[in-house]
Amino acid sequence: MKKKYLYILFSIIILACGTSRKLENKTPAASYKHDVNTIHPEFVIFHVSDSLSELHYKINSKELLYTRPDGINFSSNVIISFRLLSSYDSKDVLDSSSVRLVDINNDNANKFLIGKMNLKAFSPRSYFVRIKITDLNRSISVSSVLEIEKDNDLNRQNFLVKSKSDDAPLFHSYFKPKEELVICYKAKIAVTLFVRYYNRAFPLAAPPFSVAEPKPFQYKADSTFTLQLDKNGTANFSAAKKGFYHFQLDTSKRIGLTLYSFSETFPEIKKAEDLVPPLRFITSKQEYDELSSSSNPKVAVEKFWMNCTGNQDRAKEVIRKYYNRVTDANLFFTSYIEGWKTDRGMIYLIYGAPNVIYRTAFAETWTYGEDNNINSLSYSFSKVDNPFTDNDYTLERSAVYKQNWGMAVDIWRQGRTYLQD
Repeated sequence: MKKKYLYILFSIIILACGTSRKLENKTPAASYKHDVNTIHPEFVIFHVSDSLSELHYKINSKELLYTRPDGINFSSNVIISFRLLSSYDSKDVLDSSSVRLVDINNDNANKFLIGKMNLKAFSPRSYFVRIKITDLNRSISVSSVLEIEKDNDLNRQNFLVKSKSDDAPLFHSYFKPKEELVICYKAKIAVTLFVRYYNRAFPLAAPPFSVAEPKPFQYKADSTFTLQLDKNGTANFSAAKKGFYHFQLDTSKRIGLTLYSFSETFPEIKKAEDLVPPLRFITSKQEYDELSSSSNPKVAVEKFWMNCTGNQDRAKEVIRKYYNRVTDANLFFTSYIEGWKTDRGMIYLIYGAPNVIYRTAFAETWTYGEDNNINSLSYSFSKVDNPFTDNDYTLERSAVYKQNWGMAVDIWRQGRTYLQD
């Protein structure tokens, strides 16, 4: 599978296989579904020097099993290991290491286990790192693969963003308005960061059967300013405006660090006015316009679901499931737009977590149903070469999806979920 370049932000160039061709060297991937039987770790790569990089990790204690092996203390027993590879499918291990996490939590407190591991990765080249996390108490494992981009000193992995309140790394690219952050550059030098600010209203993902081409992004920023790094290569940053901020050391290139500000409650949907936009995927234009123009969006949304279900209790349950999927889509798929607006977010919102996921270096294929079953439904996504994010994937659309999409939407409109959560 060739890498697909979709310069949605500048121009459109597609170099990928069609939907009828299968992924080569496909590898099973961890589920996107949030449940009690799996772990959803978060990672950040930071290049400390030309020969050393750091793998920062974050694990939610709620997703681990705490036992009392000594009869006294409840503790976790987790192994984190990695293998550094020259390519996605390489068998040659360039570096490897493991660490055991034993966390005592007698109060059953909700907390995050945060730490880092060193990788011997030399510039200028790229790598892939395969990470495996095993909860020994529960006998379950999850694996992740990250690309190590060490071919230049300008991309996002040369920066580490931390929360000023607790000095912990920011494990996602979004922040809350006015949240205080610290931006750290790999080199301890006083240098100027050039910041481009964008406040754009991006459209939702088009239906999977649509053939409409996306409009090219206008790269000219809405405004620009500078940020001065001190002699330690750090600077404080906070912003009240919603939108996204692109930090660059060299404005002649388009790579850099990008941070996004969506809302005070993101990734969750808590404000009444935020309930309406995700309904666009399952409403007619007339219905959506009426919902959008309502003076009381909360009541309008509740009425919409009541009309779908005919029952107040069922309406509450369907609302819970629908907006839980919106939140999960934001957690998993956010790029330069909110996760639920993306191609993967749209499919996830309507169909739920796929039964099987195959991933290559530059693509994902989702299957709903049994693997290799002709009656199963599959969606393929290709990674986008986007200077603002490494989490942007575009769906390979086809007219063959139209009938099934209509059926899935109708199921929601009948007050039922396509797949049970």
